[in-house]
Amino acid sequence: MNRIIVCLVFICSVIASCNKAVKPPVSYTVTNDVRDSLVEDIYIPDNGTYHMMAHVKFLEGWQGAQDKVTLVFTGIPANVKVTPDTVTAIPTYTTDFALTSTHAVQGIYPVTLTSYTAVGLPQVYNFNIHIIPADCAALFWGAISGSSACTSRAYTHTATGSTGGNNVLMINNFGGYGVTCNVKVVLDCNKDSLFIPFADYGNGVKLQGKGVFNSNTMIIDYTASTIPTGGSESCTLTYTK
Repeated sequence: MNRIIVCLVFICSVIASCNKAVKPPVSYTVTNDVRDSLVEDIYIPDNGTYHMMAHVKFLEGWQGAQDKVTLVFTGIPANVKVTPDTVTAIPTYTTDFALTSTHAVQGIYPVTLTSYTAVGLPQVYNFNIHIIPADCAALFWGAISGSSACTSRAYTHTATGSTGGNNVLMINNFGGYGVTCNVKVVLDCNKDSLFIPFADYGNGVKLQGKGVFNSNTMIIDYTASTIPTGGSESCTLTYTK
């Protein structure tokens, strides 16, 4: 009789364990909390701080203590400190990573942000850290080479960049329109974007535009309502340093 009872208990325990729900691993995404997009390149002054928001969003699965998601950086350049350097929490959560540079060497550095859970494969996000001058317009001071693709022509020219104030670049001979044409380019160092407000910039040139840049190249889409020849044109202009 005892053997029968033991067998029945064993069979019941097996059946109970089989009926237990299989715990699925946590599913999540890691995005930028502002733009809700994957991790992108960031720009940090050689002496300054950049705040990188990482949003870990719960999608499905369980949300127990064992389902924490850990974020960790690798490849951070010398003289750049990340605070906090690692974070572990149950999603959904948002972390503000402060990247502070102290006399960091200017350049482009490949960096990886990796997320881990107790089970499952890690998620890897590769991006670049651009260490730039505190005034990012300084990237383009001096002689710069221009290549223009316009509505009715394509040509090259040389221009000169100089300071117009913090993160403002003045380009002399912009678009090859002459040395009396000085165009104001406003740079957003945190979003690698730029814009040119509409104005009369000299030598009969009226234009406006916008574009993007990195540490040695800027691409500007602009429309000139007048040019020295008296006409108008729309161009994509690439400057390299």
